Amino acid sequence: MTFPIHVIGLPVDGGPLSGETRERILGADLLAGGRRHLARFPEARGEKLPVLSDIESLLDRLAKALKEKRKIVVLATGDPLWFGIGATLVRRFGSEQVMIHPAVSSPQLACARLGFPMADTLVLSRHHDAGASLSRVKTFPRTIILTGGKEGPREIIDDLLVALPDASQWQGWVCQNLGSGEEAIESGPLEALRGKTYQSPNLLVIQNPDPLGLPGGSGTFGRPDNQFIHSAGLITHPEVRAVVLSRLDLDSATVLWDVGAGSGSVGIEAALLKPLLAVHAVEKAPERVRHILENKERFKTANLTVHAGNISDVAASLPAPDRIFVGGGGRGLGEFLEDIYNRLLPGGRLVATSITLESSETLGAFARTRAASCDIIQLQVTRVTPLAGYHKMTPDNPITLFTINRDIP
Repeated sequence: MTFPIHVIGLPVDGGPLSGETRERILGADLLAGGRRHLARFPEARGEKLPVLSDIESLLDRLAKALKEKRKIVVLATGDPLWFGIGATLVRRFGSEQVMIHPAVSSPQLACARLGFPMADTLVLSRHHDAGASLSRVKTFPRTIILTGGKEGPREIIDDLLVALPDASQWQGWVCQNLGSGEEAIESGPLEALRGKTYQSPNLLVIQNPDPLGLPGGSGTFGRPDNQFIHSAGLITHPEVRAVVLSRLDLDSATVLWDVGAGSGSVGIEAALLKPLLAVHAVEKAPERVRHILENKERFKTANLTVHAGNISDVAASLPAPDRIFVGGGGRGLGEFLEDIYNRLLPGGRLVATSITLESSETLGAFARTRAASCDIIQLQVTRVTPLAGYHKMTPDNPITLFTINRDIP
């Protein structure tokens, strides 16, 4: 099978490349990678494209080269699918067009140096996802945290001790310049490691002496409204919530935005169903923010983070989602819908509920022009209510539910 895009991981330990791999790199019409990657191949004949922070521009450039039927090679470090560019390229261009060539990665090399098995080691990346929940560290015997940018060992340990104050004496290691001539590993209690300065690149390894074990998640959802603290009526009711969670299809999800979260009921139940899912609840009304925080404490959902403010002001600081739920928005819906959809990862899904004709019209028009596909249903829940010693069926307001899918280009 012929692949137009080859993503080649360069071994962290500086190990040699096979002759075939080297020829593929040197013979590429377009060679993309970090500046240090490109510098390793000065004799490469093709155009060289540095990979900078603007990933969208890179993807557009690769798409153009793909249409021109050029031979494309993208260089990465270690395993390109492990918090690397590989997953982004597969989402954009599809697995049938992208061939991944993995090599030894920095987490694997760190485990090899320290004699730790990878099988029960959690790997997080604060460079890839600055909002990664450090509370997950308590469930594994050890965790490797990839650093980057402003998220160095000191900052990560500070954040970890906020989430887990009792972890100050846990054993840690900072592995610096792995695989190079300047390789160095500093070890000690986390409290001691936080006060030192380290060479870059580096990663942090944490040993948990008493792990809780991997959480299995709750099988319960569609909880009664009275289990949540909420303003009268400002909650997604259990029957609708159950359908929303079904439509969100959380099995493969990693990041969920709950926009206009209200009481936070959808985000909280998503967090309970998927304990390793990072849920970000965004709400602008101060009273409702308090309700979400109280519900978070009530249900002990450490993987849910609450953001007070308008989604337009908050979105830039959030990790890119593969799922979004919009349960509120009111008159401002049309103003932020395009922005949050643009942050949705390719292949992701946005689920929104509407009770007004105006918001349904906004969502419908948007789906027709922007979505890869959209499914629209209307839910009508009717309840038994008392009437003068008898009972009658009383309908709730009908809810229109939009499931909007973003395409993989």
